[in-house]
Amino acid sequence: MKKEERHQIIIQLLEEVDIQKQEELVAALQARNVEVTQATVSRDIKELKLIKVPAAGGGYRYSIPVESDEDMNEKLNKLLKNAFVTMDQMDKFVILKTLPGNASAIANLIDKRFDEELFAILNDDDNILMIAKTTQAKERLFQELQKYTQ
Repeated sequence: MKKEERHQIIIQLLEEVDIQKQEELVAALQARNVEVTQATVSRDIKELKLIKVPAAGGGYRYSIPVESDEDMNEKLNKLLKNAFVTMDQMDKFVILKTLPGNASAIANLIDKRFDEELFAILNDDDNILMIAKTTQAKERLFQELQKYTQ
């Protein structure tokens, strides 16, 4: 399993379950058939810049740091400058092609940045399919993404 895929699973787990210790995260990943060591999880925690916040039941749990719009736009801009291949549109759809291995990270940022415009977003290794809520939302999305790719 690729690191990006594992990171996505970790983010999903943290949104679903209060995880207080690395050992709990290792067990939760293994329960989802992700074979990891505690050393790998420790590196993942550092790379994802996870923080500890107060848990509802007491103690502290791992959490994803809140990202400002400026940080998100900067990351999206950097990723698209390095990985953008092409983009096209049709009806309420926008397809963005990236260099292999980049679509997941870019899709995650686009999903956060354009959540008002998007109905759904799907990606594989090098393609991102965005489905807008309306044709007007698709136009805004396409125009905004074009700014990042110039």
